[in-house]
Amino acid sequence: MKNNILLFVAILFCFSSFGQLSSTDYSKQYASLMNTKNKTSDVQGSPFLYDDWTSGVVVFKGEEGGKFDKIKINLLDNQLEVEYMKIEKVLPFNDFIMLQLNHPQTHKNTFFQKASKFKYKDKRLRGWAKVTPIGKDYKVIVIHSIRVIEPSMNAKIVGAKHKKRIAKEKKIFVSKKGKLYRVNKRKKFFKVFTRKQKKLKAFVGKHDLSVKKEQDLIKMIEFYHKITKK
Repeated sequence: MKNNILLFVAILFCFSSFGQLSSTDYSKQYASLMNTKNKTSDVQGSPFLYDDWTSGVVVFKGEEGGKFDKIKINLLDNQLEVEYMKIEKVLPFNDFIMLQLNHPQTHKNTFFQKASKFKYKDKRLRGWAKVTPIGKDYKVIVIHSIRVIEPSMNAKIVGAKHKKRIAKEKKIFVSKKGKLYRVNKRKKFFKVFTRKQKKLKAFVGKHDLSVKKEQDLIKMIEFYHKITKK
């Protein structure tokens, strides 16, 4: 995992000027391996993590990096959707290691990968993991997944044309030295981050930070890392 992250950082450095670059030669090579996007769906609701197109870097299984100017994460079909040569195509979940998006809702250090890379209480997580490393020991990990809700039995009986519905789900974890924790209350957070608590609690209280909000958790752990590192 550490080697993958170091690789990803190196690739991000290589593709630092996103706005000035078109798709790389490597992404052109991979275009031939993609399937054309199928637009038909019997499910109501957006399957995408972010509905707007975003540029980003994909690290493929062969540990090569490719930049795409337009990417979306499809939570329902477990794939990336990309626009290449003005045609929407897909990149299956298993064909890449990780992904970085230039999206306003992502931290500069954030990347995405399979949630199955992480365990909580000895169980592999499912879905997409949005990972924000903080120093070498800490991460904020948000697991995004999707659930399909079937039409009600009453609707089926009367013959109404109701589609299946999408319900998006999100769970937030923090990682400390490789171990995952759920900290959905401040009390639980302070049990995990035990050093310099007077300063930490003062910071959290002053800025009215919530452990239930991803960006607030990132700020809390960044501050903790700052006051405890030597």
